Amino acid sequence: MRRHGFGGLVTDEQWRRLVAAAVPRTFTTGDALLRQGETGAGVHLMVSGRAKVVFLRADGSRVPLAFRACGEMLGESALVGAERPRNATVTALCPSTTAFLPAARFQRLLSELDLQAVLWRSVLMRQDEGDSIRVRQAALPVELRLPAALLHLASVVGEPIPDPAREGGGRSARGCLLAISLAQREIAEFAGMSRTSVHHAYTGLRERGIIRTGRQYVAILDLAALEELVEEGRAV
Repeated sequence: MRRHGFGGLVTDEQWRRLVAAAVPRTFTTGDALLRQGETGAGVHLMVSGRAKVVFLRADGSRVPLAFRACGEMLGESALVGAERPRNATVTALCPSTTAFLPAARFQRLLSELDLQAVLWRSVLMRQDEGDSIRVRQAALPVELRLPAALLHLASVVGEPIPDPAREGGGRSARGCLLAISLAQREIAEFAGMSRTSVHHAYTGLRERGIIRTGRQYVAILDLAALEELVEEGRAV
């Protein structure tokens, strides 16, 4: 299974040793791995499944900040100090497993495996990801924000679809399944759009045969077409 984030920067043997030293934890769909405002004494390494990182506003609304998959590290703020509160809630999007390591043990393993530099590299990758999301919301034309958001989700939580069937036939295409439940309000927040704009953007992409949508999924039927759409729009 492909590893993302921190896990994608370490060797298979280093990952095996980290997981072997940890306590396995399992979560069902909708379970909270971490809760905003609570303090934590350790970090989770995602071994399988997918998760959504959400910021809870004072009015009770939820803003999706990021999505995580196998290899990602969760709760790294505990490495700064156990008294530091979590700044977001992380919930499982499907049955998921993590390897939990108390902060002191994780830091000891980082030293033993000479992974301190890798840790900071993964932190910088997270910052770059956050910056790119904010740039997309501020700089891209509204009509490109949903395609760009879908491409980002595909890179993180997408599952390949081999030669998906396309309505009306035509050439085979590289496809990707986003098997996550994401309301239009949530994708609107994530993409920096209004719900009306999201509705129109989804409709346009469906009519062009680029995506198919359902209650619990978005199937990107032609990733290349989606990439071309975003690149052409950026070039205008």
